[in-house]
Amino acid sequence: MRVGESWKGELFLPHVATFCCEKAQRMRARSLAVTERVQFVIKCSLRVMKSAHKSVMFYIGQRELEMQFKMNRIQAQYRQKFEAMQEKFGEKMEQLHAAYQKMAKRCQMMEQEIESLSKDKQELQEKFSEKSRQKRKLDEMYDQLRSEYESVKRSAIQPSTNFFSRNEPDIFSNQANIMMDNREPVRKDWPVLTPETPGPKEDIWPARQNSSNSGGPFDITLESPAKQASIPVDAGDRRAGGHTMFGNRASNPSMTLRNMIISPIKRPQFSRRPQMFTF
Repeated sequence: MRVGESWKGELFLPHVATFCCEKAQRMRARSLAVTERVQFVIKCSLRVMKSAHKSVMFYIGQRELEMQFKMNRIQAQYRQKFEAMQEKFGEKMEQLHAAYQKMAKRCQMMEQEIESLSKDKQELQEKFSEKSRQKRKLDEMYDQLRSEYESVKRSAIQPSTNFFSRNEPDIFSNQANIMMDNREPVRKDWPVLTPETPGPKEDIWPARQNSSNSGGPFDITLESPAKQASIPVDAGDRRAGGHTMFGNRASNPSMTLRNMIISPIKRPQFSRRPQMFTF
C-alpha cells in the first residue's frame, strides 16, 4: 500500500506503518541535497534582489527629487504670482479706500445740501402759502371791484327816469343827464344865442374914397338896391328856434349882403357852428 491511498475501512496493520517510515527516510535523504542547492540559489538571488532593490530605490529617489524640484519651481512661480496679485490687490484696496473716503465726504456734503435744501423748501413753502393768501385776497378784491364796476356800469346804462329815484350822485348818469339837458333846449325850439362879431356893426367895411368913377352905376358907397328892397324879417323866423342861416342878423340884412358880395373869402363868422354851404 502506498502513501496517500485510502484505507477503505480496513484495519491498521503493522507492515503498513513500517513501509511509511521507509518512504519518509528516503524523502528526507533526497531533500538534504535539494536544500543545499536551494540555499546556493537563494544566496545568489538575494544579491540580485538587493541590487535590483537598490536600483529601484535610487530611481524612486531620483523621481522624488525631480518631483520636489518641479514642485519647488511651481511653488516659486505661484509665490511670485501671488505676490504680484497681492501688490495689485493692495493697490486696489488703497484706491477703494480713497474712493470710499471721497464718497463718505461727498455723502456728508450731500447731507448738508439736503438739509439746506429742506430748509429752503420749507421757507419757499411758507412764502408760497403767504403769497397764495395774498393772491386770494387780491382775487377777492378784484371780484369785489369788478362786481362794483358791473353794478356802476348797469346803473349808467339804465334810463334817466330811474336816476331821480336815487339819492347818491352817480358820475356816469350825471354826465348823460347833463348831455340830455343840453340837447333839450334845441328840441323845444328855444332861441340859440350866437356870439357877436367884434367891432361896430355898421363900420366893418369902411367907405372907399371917391374916385373919378365914383358916380358910376356900380358905386358901392351909394345905397344899394338890396337896401331899398324890403326883405321880410319874419322870413327867417319861420324856421325852428328863429335861427337864420347867417346868424342873428335879421335887423340889418343889407350890411350882411354887402359884406358877402364885396369879400366872400374874408367874411366874418357869425356863428360857431360849421358852415353848411360854401360859396
